[in-house]
Amino acid sequence: MIGDYNEKDKEMMVVSAKARSKSRLQELIEFAKISGFKKLGIANCKSVQPYADKLLEKLAAAGFEVVSVNCRDSGLDACMICDDMKGPCCDPLSQAAYLNAQETDMNINVGLCLGHGLLFQKYSKALVTTFLVKDFAYKHNMAAALEE
Repeated sequence: MIGDYNEKDKEMMVVSAKARSKSRLQELIEFAKISGFKKLGIANCKSVQPYADKLLEKLAAAGFEVVSVNCRDSGLDACMICDDMKGPCCDPLSQAAYLNAQETDMNINVGLCLGHGLLFQKYSKALVTTFLVKDFAYKHNMAAALEE
């Protein structure tokens, strides 16, 4: 089955080809620059905040305007999601709303839980890519689980 690519999709495929064969960080920076993106958003899990902060620093050093929001910034109480839950709760919809309001050109998922990342991507107006997949069992190295 061959995909039915429109012109915009074809452009993205060409940009991707130009940015590949580098580290994920280098690829991200190159892709964003070739695409003409100026403002990048980071949506991260609070538990990987140091990684999000470092990514923000590196992207800013590469010349981008970067805005960041962690999953607990909204102050959502878990009991608003489910009566059985209590305390601070992750809020991927608020993360998407915040970055949408900031009018980011592209958003970056840094360690959001699987379901939270799916919701964030669903509600983000900008393209979303994943930079870090949170996996504490394998120190965020997803491929290690496949080597067992």
